[in-house]
Amino acid sequence: MDQSELEEKARENFETKKSISAEENSYYEAKIETMGLKTLERLIQFHPNPSKLMKKGVTFAHQDLETVVEAIGRNKPWSVICGLNPSGPLHLGHKMIFDELLWLQQQGAEVYIPITNDESYVVGKSPTLADSRRIAYDSVIPSIIAMGFDSKKTHIYVMSDYPEIYNVAMDLSKHTNLNRIFGVFGFGKDEVGENPGTLFYRGAVQLAQILLPQFEEFGGPQATLINVGVDQYPYLLLSRDVARKKGFVPPSAIFTKFLPGLSGTGKMTSSRIKSSIFLTDSLKDAEKKLKKAYTGGSILADFQRENGGVFDICPIYNLRANHFEPEYDLKDRCSSGDLLCGYCKKDAITEVLQYLSEHQAKLEDAKSRIDEYLLKTPIRSIL
Repeated sequence: MDQSELEEKARENFETKKSISAEENSYYEAKIETMGLKTLERLIQFHPNPSKLMKKGVTFAHQDLETVVEAIGRNKPWSVICGLNPSGPLHLGHKMIFDELLWLQQQGAEVYIPITNDESYVVGKSPTLADSRRIAYDSVIPSIIAMGFDSKKTHIYVMSDYPEIYNVAMDLSKHTNLNRIFGVFGFGKDEVGENPGTLFYRGAVQLAQILLPQFEEFGGPQATLINVGVDQYPYLLLSRDVARKKGFVPPSAIFTKFLPGLSGTGKMTSSRIKSSIFLTDSLKDAEKKLKKAYTGGSILADFQRENGGVFDICPIYNLRANHFEPEYDLKDRCSSGDLLCGYCKKDAITEVLQYLSEHQAKLEDAKSRIDEYLLKTPIRSIL
């Protein structure tokens, strides 16, 4: 292939990446409009220290956040809930969500983290309940603790070890019906994996996780916030519906974009090992994954210097911008063509390996502190 053919190939590749970027941006803009969400512009404008992810547009929209803001302004208790499915160790996509939870805790929130090992088993992500439980205690909870959460304001529970939650689910199930659940989640289509356990789980158990902080044992009705991706919107709808019937405060939500996987397609997820950086990865494995990662750059260095890179679809850019604070303007240097992908990857490797090394050094101490964080409150008000 001669030089002119290479340049044409580089231009086609660049235009394809620009098209993907525009499509992704329009996707989130469309979600804001079709779901009736609001942007976070006012919070960013008036809050003295908005979160990094909000300022970067990663946490990009909300519904009814005013309820939480009012609770903060009046010094009233409020809570944030973020469930986690323990199908494997935490990865950097999870860390991004927990960074936001840490910021919310610093604003005064009580943080509730249900570890949904029962769901892992029901939907087939884990072969046994025991396997999912082991992952929760051996890997997931220690990593959460190592991130720096306040044990006095953090309440973690493994679903199979906190049976109180199922009494809450039974109580809440009386306030909805099958037609509503079918309408919200689209059940009844003979989809693969659909079973009675899934139906009860989504229709009642996950409602219990979201509304748990509003039961008498935790202070009664109060502002509650869930931090989710837009694919979790049905849970917000159903929980707001049931909250009104129970005399609770309808939950609010903030919505965060997914961290792209290293392959350049789809989000970082536990099911795609080579496309994710896990917090338990060896430094050697993490470096190997990063070196092979897809980028928003060009196949020709001269073309990239002239036209820049497509930063917003680049896993390396997203990883660095969302997790670390480079000493230079990453977006500007990438889009201007000043920073080529090889140098950016080199810096990413340094940043990621340093974080993993520091995080993993904290895990043994974190494992000895698990009991400080576990929620054990009995729920008797509904009995």
